[in-house]
Amino acid sequence: MTTLDAQAGKSRFQSESRFFLIMSIVSVAILFVGFAPSLYLKPIIQAPVPPLSALSFAHGVVGTLWMVLFVTQAALISNNNHALHRQLGMMGALLFGLMAMLGYWTAIKAGELGHAPPEAPPPLAFMALPLIGMTGSLLLVAMALWNRSHSDWHKRLMLAAMFSVTGPGTGRIAVPLGVAAWGPHGGMFVTELLLVVAMAYDQMQSKRIHPAYWYAAAILVATHIAVTWAFASPAAWIAFAQFLTQQ
Repeated sequence: MTTLDAQAGKSRFQSESRFFLIMSIVSVAILFVGFAPSLYLKPIIQAPVPPLSALSFAHGVVGTLWMVLFVTQAALISNNNHALHRQLGMMGALLFGLMAMLGYWTAIKAGELGHAPPEAPPPLAFMALPLIGMTGSLLLVAMALWNRSHSDWHKRLMLAAMFSVTGPGTGRIAVPLGVAAWGPHGGMFVTELLLVVAMAYDQMQSKRIHPAYWYAAAILVATHIAVTWAFASPAAWIAFAQFLTQQ
């Protein structure tokens, strides 16, 4: 019976690891498609998009490095290479921190210059999406790092963090589809949908949803509510945005 239990546990771990790898790849694919016209395939497809600033390009490069490392980390766990996964962990944390810093800077600069996507809220209101969204992502990563010695918590919180950064990719996909106005909220809904898929997988595999996902859900929903509030251009948010952009 003990041998059967061990085999079942190993099989469940392998299945779970494959699921995490697949969901990581799906998340990266969303970002790749969304940013293909402006970054990844810009020299090839010649899309009518404005050129990226040096700051936006740097943010994109660092974000890409983090995404590649994230999938690599998921693949290492799937192949039982835990030692290298741990060695690369600090690099991932540093890359994410740098990506977040550049993301904040890029968002503030866009608000300062009056830039916002087509059919989006006014620039100062739209700043809420990257600023609040990145804060939610940072919180998830911080919680994951705090729980790095508890792999069940760590991997779920990191996967939720990956989901949380897919929003900009989804929002950009909406523009050529003619539903640009749907982009900001659509990006957040897709993020939440990805988390629901992960929660459903947990329920099917373990007959329960891990608490880490409920914490992640609370953060993602709170982020969505906060962004929706800011999109209405309340005086408090506009004053904060003006302070950040020195207007």
